Amino acid sequence: MNRPFSNSGQASRRRPTIDDVARRAGVSPALVSFAVNGRPGVAEDTRARILETANELGWRPSASARALTQARTRTIGLVLARAVDQLELDSFFVRFLSGVERALTRADYALLLQLMPASDGPGALAAYERLASAGRVDGFLLTDPTSGDPRLPLLEAAGLPVVIAGRPVEATRFAWLETEHDLGISKITEHLLSLGHERIGFLGGPESYEHMQRRAERWREALARANQEAGPVVFAGPDLAAAATAVLEDSPTAVVCASDTLAIAVLAAARERGLIVPHDLSVTGFADSLLAALSSPTLTSVRVDYTRFGEAATMALLAAIGGSELPGYQPSAPEVELRGSTSVAPARNMKISASSRV
Repeated sequence: MNRPFSNSGQASRRRPTIDDVARRAGVSPALVSFAVNGRPGVAEDTRARILETANELGWRPSASARALTQARTRTIGLVLARAVDQLELDSFFVRFLSGVERALTRADYALLLQLMPASDGPGALAAYERLASAGRVDGFLLTDPTSGDPRLPLLEAAGLPVVIAGRPVEATRFAWLETEHDLGISKITEHLLSLGHERIGFLGGPESYEHMQRRAERWREALARANQEAGPVVFAGPDLAAAATAVLEDSPTAVVCASDTLAIAVLAAARERGLIVPHDLSVTGFADSLLAALSSPTLTSVRVDYTRFGEAATMALLAAIGGSELPGYQPSAPEVELRGSTSVAPARNMKISASSRV
């Protein structure tokens, strides 16, 4: 088969791509896109190196590609790291997205949602980079900020508007907003203290999450105000059953759980130990999901208005995309929903039983 030839008489070669430029310059394709299109967020020496590399390779973005990068997509991006088999039980996910869609519908915007396994950190980063470099979104919502969050420098380099739904650990130029979720832990711990519990444990989710650290901090503070020592503390990994078993090993009379899913795991671990909830052990959840109302016994839990939170975060991002002033956000106070999983401390139960026999 004859090879095709160019007009110059030389064999044609594969045209260079943005990936070739990125590989040669030692940067991401997203950064190449932002550099050649004059977008902010790229250091001048890096921009110069990228442009020089593009010139050496003979790569230029097509007119259609330029038009796509400069036009609004009327879409925002959200990458959530969640266990897919637990999504239907995740009340934050459902309520937050409900608020996001409420704001987007009014603005005639769409949501591009990517779900990643909770353990796949590199995959989540790649998803952000892919969406940014392809010009598919006008900005990003970020949830679940962590210490040393690798998403922040990546998106700062991308130059797209970002709003963080949560409190960042380190200083960032991105706008953020947060609920008063941690005050719910204070309230529910105070409730247990009022029932006479003196050994109260804490079971949280991944320790790297800022909101988990803040909830644990509020639990400790509530105990300190009552001059009570902190009970056992466990931060769960993928094995929730093991974490629930671990928090019960030091025999607390009550456990404050940072989610309803964790509380359900504690109920199961308590049954395996022959403990009766709430007679032997009080258990509280967080988020007031459907699980809380349907469990046996029903769960005392904290309800946070995550729908309004999602709406407010989205409105802030849309304002950032449009270059307008960000709207204010005043979170509502969390509420404790009292149900059947909490009761007076076992020591007080025994006193009541003894007095009833007199």
